[in-house]
Order: sequence, then structure tokens, then C-alpha cells
Amino acid sequence: MSGKRKRQLFLVIKILFSSTLMFILYRRIPLEDLQEVLASLNYLYFLPICLLLFMNTVLSALKWRLLLAADGVNIPLSTLTMTYLIGSFYNLFLPSNIGGDSYRIYDIAQKSRDSVRSAASVFADRFSGFLALVSLSLVSSILVAREFNNLFFFLAPLLIFLIMLVVLIALVREKPVRSLLRLTRLDRFPFLVKLTEKFFLSFQCYGADRKLLSQVMLISFVFQLSVILIVQLLALSLHASVSFFYFSAFVPLITLMEALPVSMFGLGLRDMGYVFFFGWVGMTDVQTRSLALLFLATSVGYSLIGGVVYLLRLLTSEPKRQVDGSVS
Repeated sequence: MSGKRKRQLFLVIKILFSSTLMFILYRRIPLEDLQEVLASLNYLYFLPICLLLFMNTVLSALKWRLLLAADGVNIPLSTLTMTYLIGSFYNLFLPSNIGGDSYRIYDIAQKSRDSVRSAASVFADRFSGFLALVSLSLVSSILVAREFNNLFFFLAPLLIFLIMLVVLIALVREKPVRSLLRLTRLDRFPFLVKLTEKFFLSFQCYGADRKLLSQVMLISFVFQLSVILIVQLLALSLHASVSFFYFSAFVPLITLMEALPVSMFGLGLRDMGYVFFFGWVGMTDVQTRSLALLFLATSVGYSLIGGVVYLLRLLTSEPKRQVDGSVS
């Protein structure tokens, strides 16, 4: 089977997977009940939600800029902010965050003329975000597990945290990655070995600067706390009052679920997460499903701004110029 056929088959499987989950989750919920809950939205909460969404985009671009600058690539914050917005637009059509990250790597590689540094910065950006996400979930899950007397709420984030820790150690020590290349016989390809070594050089630049690491992790924690607050504000707009620490425990787990590249834009997986977790804390079936749909609508609406930015960038594009400090 050709690579194109495999991608098409995988796309069909993801669509079927998302459709099946959505059917199972919503088939017993009367449409009139959903419409009634959504019609009673308190729109006053959407101003702070929009401000937080834009703040998160700027924070993400700032973190990305710090990582690139540490590796000798200087890109203006405004450019990275626009690239982030466009990347979020790409996420509407491709699984998980793969589409957005691929665009970010491509766009900055075009400007810096170094695809490896671009990829390393995007990976470090994404990894630091997930590390902060899982750490917050792990702390909050201790309280939730005690309250519900259910170890699952603690063991799930603990397992994910340990996996990320293993990956981090492998990247820092480098030897495990080289051993993996040998075991899989991928070291037979000189270009892949060269790319891996350049990737390690970028990570060495990040790891050698403790101030950079502190700044990156601080931004990551602020970003994740903001996402949690956004979801709580969406719940409040639905007149569902739930303690913040439940959101801090559940939202990271739901975010990790929807990041799995097995559905389209997290459809089905995200909804299942909201239904399962927030059903434990007193939200009704209609409220949990309404929250999932409202989060989807907010995310899509904000991502469409990236489409407008992309169109404007195409209309006002200038001949490409090399960026200072970007040496292959």
C-alpha cells in the first residue's frame, strides 16, 4: 500500500472513530435540552475568555522566541505570534497539533534557513508545555483521588509524568537515543544521524542556560493555568459552578486525551473526557456535553482568526530575507 493510500485510510479511520464516539455520547441527549442550555449562555464571560486566548498566543510565541534565540535564531515576537495563529488554523484540518506544529517548523525554517533548529524549538516548546500540564494535573489529582477514594485519578497523570521523565532523560543523556538508532538500524542513514546530532546541539543550548529553562517553564505553567481558567469560565457561562481545583485536575487529562492523533481535532475524545470527569463532580449530562461543544466552538472560532492572518500574510507577502543569526 502506498504512503498516500495509508494516509487516506488513516484519515477515514479517524473520521469513523470520532463519529462513533460522538454518536454514542450524544444519541440519548435530547437536542432541545442542549439548545436550551446553550441559549441561556452568560456572554459576559466571553470577554475575559477572548483576552486569555490572545494572551496565551503571545505567551506561547514569547516562549518560542526565547528557545530560538538561545539557539542563535532571532525572529520578531510579532512574526512568531502570527505564525502561532496560523498554526492553530492548520490544526482545524489535521490531527491533534501535528498540522500546526508542522506549519510552525516550515514557516520558521523558511525564515531562518535551518529546519533542524526550527524543529528542535517547536519540540522543546511543546514538551515544556506538556510537562507543565502533567505536573499541574499530578498535584491536583492527589486531592481528587483522596476525595473520591479512587487511585485512578492519581495513577493516570503519574504514569504520563513518568513517561515524559524517561523521554527527557533520554534526550539529555543522548546515549539512549543513539542506542535506539542502532537497534532500529536507522544509523545506516548518514543524513538521519547528522540531523540527530544537530538536534542534540540545540537541546544542549537550552539545557546550558538555567535562566532560559526557568523562563520557559514559568511561561508554560502560566499558559496551562490560563487554559484551565478558560474552561472554568466556559462552565460558568453555562451556569455550572465547580471548584477550580477540579478543573486543574481534569482539564490537563482531557487535553492529553485530545492530543492523541486518533481523532479529528480531538472530536469524541474531548467530549468523552468532559462527560467522564466532570460527571464525577455533579455536572449534569447536558452540562458536560454542552461544555465540550462550547469549548469546541470557542477553539474553532479563535482558530479562524489564524485563517484571516494567513490570508493577510499571503496578500502582503514580501521577498524572503534571511534572519540575523540564523546559520545552518
